[in-house]
Amino acid sequence: MLRYLYTLLYILAAPLLCVRWVYKSFKPPQYREPLRERFGIVSKESSESIWFHAVSMGESNAAIAIIKSLLDKFPDLNIIVTTTTPTGARQIHNGLGDKVKHHYSPCDLPGTIKRFIRRARPKLLVIMETELWPNWLHHLKSSQIPVILANGRLSERSAQKYEKICSLSKEMMDAFVKVLAVNNQDAERFQRIGLTSDKAIVTGNIKFDINIPQFSDHEYYPVWKGRTVWIAASTHKGEDELVLKAHQLICEQVPEACLILVPRHPERFESVARLISDSGLSMARRSQPDSWDEGAQVLLGDTMGEMMKAFNISDITWVGGSFAEIGGHNPIEPAVLAKPVLTGPYIFNFNEIFGELIAAGGAQMVQNESELADKIVELMKTPELAHGMGQKALQVIERNRGALDKTVSVIEQYL
Repeated sequence: MLRYLYTLLYILAAPLLCVRWVYKSFKPPQYREPLRERFGIVSKESSESIWFHAVSMGESNAAIAIIKSLLDKFPDLNIIVTTTTPTGARQIHNGLGDKVKHHYSPCDLPGTIKRFIRRARPKLLVIMETELWPNWLHHLKSSQIPVILANGRLSERSAQKYEKICSLSKEMMDAFVKVLAVNNQDAERFQRIGLTSDKAIVTGNIKFDINIPQFSDHEYYPVWKGRTVWIAASTHKGEDELVLKAHQLICEQVPEACLILVPRHPERFESVARLISDSGLSMARRSQPDSWDEGAQVLLGDTMGEMMKAFNISDITWVGGSFAEIGGHNPIEPAVLAKPVLTGPYIFNFNEIFGELIAAGGAQMVQNESELADKIVELMKTPELAHGMGQKALQVIERNRGALDKTVSVIEQYL
């Protein structure tokens, strides 16, 4: 019953969704071309496919790791990947090239998903993390197509919301053949909203299995060689002002300090550039080499897919989405590079990872821009302390590796 009500509401909202997609086509323009794909109009497959779905960048990276491992063993697999955002699409294209076919994800209407199934011919769907679409799951189950949730995460806040619609949640959970949870807490939450215990497997977090890329020294911004650099990564609206205030406080005590500021979403690059200019801090832009200056106090990271390069030249990292009530972002990338990790108080999307990093001494929480500035100054003035934090963060990563092999092993059973 709830699914029918949900579908009715979705149909009523569909015109607004179309307006939204058209509006977003102007920034960034990658949204314009796939409108037909949002309604399941994709190229017809001549053979059965394995369908992976990832929302954006983080989920796409995890999907890429799984797909590469599968293709190493089964090079003839026909793999389709859908993403919700252009950021995720870009990650798939950069990471896999023409080894897979990419489409934008179909919206959750019965006719749309049935059309997509007919054209894409999936024999298995692997959903990354926590994408629960009622009509997708209902019609895949009706078509006897197994669905696996990989790297499954469910925060306590989300679990409580799903418990309020328990009948619909249970119907969605019944569609999965396996849920591969990142830890015991997530597995328990999935069972609370209707998953049967025999379908829950704790495999760990694939993101811990990230390969450490090789970079040349200061490849991201070579003119800062020898400078002390901190990074504010994946910032959201309202956080950039706080970060810039923190940097001004830092520069009062460490005048040579440098900041890399990387907004989470590319459509905010220009507005953040204006904020930096208005702050009085001198700025360079990663996308504009003619602006590069050794004396720049702030480097705006206005390119995509280069976060690891930015982390690589940073001495200290602060992970965004944690001063705003976003819930934080994944701290594994800086930790795998042995960087000390700082975060704001809102980390409910990554409680377990941050909890382990903080307990091990590889990360620390700060409550506001003043505390952020004080901690960064402390780490800049005592590099041995920063180095020790980074090593402890890396040790947490090493202890948690192995999820990728476990995940691939389960998926192989359904190929």
